[in-house]
Amino acid sequence: MFFIDSTIFIKWISARRKVLSLSEAISGYVLYKVSRGVRAVTSTLVKDEVLIWCSRYKASRLADFLLALRALLSLEIAQPAIEDEWNAIKEYGKYPLGISDLINLNLMKRLGINIIVSADKGFDRYPGIKRVFSELSAEREFEVFLNELQTRGIVLRNKHYE
Repeated sequence: MFFIDSTIFIKWISARRKVLSLSEAISGYVLYKVSRGVRAVTSTLVKDEVLIWCSRYKASRLADFLLALRALLSLEIAQPAIEDEWNAIKEYGKYPLGISDLINLNLMKRLGINIIVSADKGFDRYPGIKRVFSELSAEREFEVFLNELQTRGIVLRNKHYE
């Protein structure tokens, strides 16, 4: 099981839909995996961050985002506890991460999750947590996902990381 950071949702929502960057494709692939039954967790904080981002930059996608979340039956949306917030405050300033990221990391620790899927490299310096992102493009199922996109007229811009 892994935790999904807000960057995954935001990159997929902001994708142009006909020509994808590799990071957009990887983000879509993560959500594709969850739609196919792979269990994952995110938080109400992530959900709210994405809603706020949509309200500022892609207001037309607000309802689509919530409907898509509800359709991801393998995705658990966990509520941070006050202890997660207290622990995040104690860690604030020690890592190149904002308070919401630290709250999510403490939620992950409490739930026994040590893998976060995120494009945010700030997570790399947090002890006990492994960030995965670019290596997902090496999975065999990633090519299956790209082929499915291609049948819908969506192509990958290039295979170089941004």
